[in-house]
Amino acid sequence: MAYRTFLAANTLPRQRGNWFATGLILLAVGISSRFVVHYALPYFGFDPAVFKDFWPHRTRLIFHISGGIVTLACGPLQFWTGLRRRAMTLHRWTGKAYLAGVVVGSVGAYSLAIYTRPEGYGLAIMILCTAWILTTAIAYAAILRGLVELHRQWMVRSYLVTFAFVTIRLIMEGLPGLTVRLGGTLPERVINVVWLSWIVPLAIYELILQSGKILAGERQVFGAIGSEP
Repeated sequence: MAYRTFLAANTLPRQRGNWFATGLILLAVGISSRFVVHYALPYFGFDPAVFKDFWPHRTRLIFHISGGIVTLACGPLQFWTGLRRRAMTLHRWTGKAYLAGVVVGSVGAYSLAIYTRPEGYGLAIMILCTAWILTTAIAYAAILRGLVELHRQWMVRSYLVTFAFVTIRLIMEGLPGLTVRLGGTLPERVINVVWLSWIVPLAIYELILQSGKILAGERQVFGAIGSEP
């Protein structure tokens, strides 16, 4: 009886967690789709008015945008549990496409950052891309060694960094009250938003992840006590 109680206590929260994760994935798909349609796809018309100051560096920007679109599209498929169970081959190929998107997007972003002014903004983009590459590389290294859970955790981190390019736009245009407090000038605000766009989500994820581990440890302890004769 104690074992059944312990099993139910660990199964029901996991089911609720799955629904919550599904909701987050659908929300990310909706937000990223709107971002791609409204802000990314217009660049493929190669209109100088759309590129503005980036027109001389349009090829680099297209590289970055193309890689970003691929990763935004493939990320949710990586987290779709049903796809992993029913079509592992497709899951692997979308994972490879995700890796390619990170590489292409990072090359474009690095090459753009070199020419970006002010220099502080270019540096912020370079650090963001470095975090993008490192989180993805660790996730890939983990799955090569069969560390599935570690792979999943680092893929979440990688996608949070991927989503930073969407978050930057969300903060700048959706939270004007916040952005005005992030610097006296527009360049200062943009630089600070770039840092916040990925550091804060990663910090929140780590808080949730580590808290979950602590709670899981407590359940195991109480479950072991309850199962004693």
